Amino acid sequence: MTHEKKSELLHLLNSKKMFGIEHIEMIKFREEKLHLNQLPTDIDTLYDYVSNCSLCKLSKNKISFDFDRGDRKSKIVLITLNNSNDNEREFQHFSSIFDNILNININQIYMTNILKCTVKINKDNLNDEIYQCINYLEQQIKILKPKTIITFGIAFNHLMNSNDDITDVSGNLFEYNGIKLIPLLGLDFINKNPSYQEKMISDLQKIKIIMDEK
Repeated sequence: MTHEKKSELLHLLNSKKMFGIEHIEMIKFREEKLHLNQLPTDIDTLYDYVSNCSLCKLSKNKISFDFDRGDRKSKIVLITLNNSNDNEREFQHFSSIFDNILNININQIYMTNILKCTVKINKDNLNDEIYQCINYLEQQIKILKPKTIITFGIAFNHLMNSNDDITDVSGNLFEYNGIKLIPLLGLDFINKNPSYQEKMISDLQKIKIIMDEK
C-alpha cells in the first residue's frame, strides 16, 4: 500500500470514529492505474508519454529514464525488472553467449525494463511502483508485436502474474497473449551464483530450438 493510500485510509477511519461508527464495510480506493486504451499506440509517442510519468515516487528520485535499448524492429524482446550498472555489465558479458548460441547480436535485440526510472536508492519492495509501470511494458509489447519474449529473473513473475520460482521455470516455454515467452534466471542472480551459468547456457540452447520451430 502506498503512503497516499495509507493516508487516505487513516483519514477515513478517523472520520468514521468521530461519528461513533465502529464497523466499516469494504473500502474501495480510487483506481489510479492506467488502462492500455488510455496509452499512446505509437512507440515514439509512448516514449514521450512515459518520460513525463509521475505516478510513483521513483519518478521524483530518478537519475535516468530507461525506456528501451536496441532494435525496435526486432522480433525478440528482452525484459528485465529494472536497469542498473550491474545489469549493463552482465549484458555485455552474455552478449557473446547470445551471439554464439542464438547467432544474434545482442544489439539487434529489443531490450526494455518494467521499471522505467533508474534510481540510486535501494528499496526491497517495489510492488507499488511495478503496479503503476507494468502497463507501459504491456503497451510496448502490444505496439511492437514481437515473436519471442525473453524475461530475466522476476520480470517473468510480474508480467505473467505468477508465483513460480524462476529456478523452476527458467528455460521453459510459456505464452503471453499469443507470443512465445521464455523466462531466464536473473543476471544479478547468475552474478551471485556463478554455478548457474551452465544452466543459463542450457536454457539459451532451448531458446534456439524454440525460436527455430515454426
